[in-house]
Amino acid sequence: MSPFLAARLPAEDELARDMGALAKVLFADEIRILGGEPLLNPRIVPILRAARASEVAARVVVPTNGVLLHTMPDDFWENVDEVRLNLYPGARPNERRIEQARQRAQESGTQLEISGYSSFRVTMVTEPHPPGPITNLIFRTCKNAHMYHCHMVHAGWFYKCSCPAYFTEYLARLGQPGYQPENDGFDIHRAADLRTELWRFLTESRALDACRHCLGYVGKQQTHEQLTTEETRDARCRPITRRTHLSRSALIAETCGYFGRRLSEPFVRKPQW
Repeated sequence: MSPFLAARLPAEDELARDMGALAKVLFADEIRILGGEPLLNPRIVPILRAARASEVAARVVVPTNGVLLHTMPDDFWENVDEVRLNLYPGARPNERRIEQARQRAQESGTQLEISGYSSFRVTMVTEPHPPGPITNLIFRTCKNAHMYHCHMVHAGWFYKCSCPAYFTEYLARLGQPGYQPENDGFDIHRAADLRTELWRFLTESRALDACRHCLGYVGKQQTHEQLTTEETRDARCRPITRRTHLSRSALIAETCGYFGRRLSEPFVRKPQW
C-alpha cells in the first residue's frame, strides 16, 4: 500500500505513549519499526530509543530494503537488536554496502538477517468481497492476525494486522470512501480495563471490515515488480479481484490448516501478560 499513501513521520513521543500503555499489560516477542521504508524517517534513532525504553518487547527489530543502511549512525546500530535486510529486485544495496552492513552489525552486536524476495503473495484487492463465507474464511486463515500475531499499533489504536491503519486513505484512492478503521481497531487509551478488553479484542471471531478488501494468506504468488508512475498515481490502473487473484489451492490448504489447529490447540496464542 505504501506507494499510494502520503508520507507521514510519527513522532517518538506518540510511540512512547502507546508503547508505555501497552507495556503495563503485555510483553511481546519483538516490536518492529515499519514503513514504507523506516530508514527514511529522520527521527529513526529517537524512535528506536523510545521503543526500547518502553520495555514492551524483548527485541527491537527494523526491516529495511537496505538502500539507506550505510547512512545510519552508530546510535542506530546500538539501539536495535535485529536488522532484517530484505533484498528486492530493482531496489537493493550493492555487495559492498551489504558487506559494510555485516561489519557494522558485528561491531555493535546487532543481529543481521538477509533475505531475498523475488515474489509476493497478492493481498490487496481493488474490488471488495461480499460479506459472508469467503470474507470469514480469509479472516480465519490469516496467519498475521492469528498465528504470527503480527499486530499493528498506530496513533493510539491497536489493530490485528496492518491493513486497517491505512485503508481509509488507500480505499479513498480507489474511489471507495467510507471505511471506518475504528470498527476494526481497539483504542488503547480509552479502555477501562486494558488487559481484559484487549484480550477480548484479540480473541473475538468476527471478521474485520478490512478483510473484504484483502486476500490475507490465500492470494496468488506474483513476481515482484516496481509500480509505474501511472499505477502509483491511480490505484485503479491494475484491477485485482478475488476471482483473478485468489489461489484456490492456498485457500484449501490454509482452511485445512486452520481446522487442524482448532482441533489440536488454541488458534490464538495468549501473549504474556
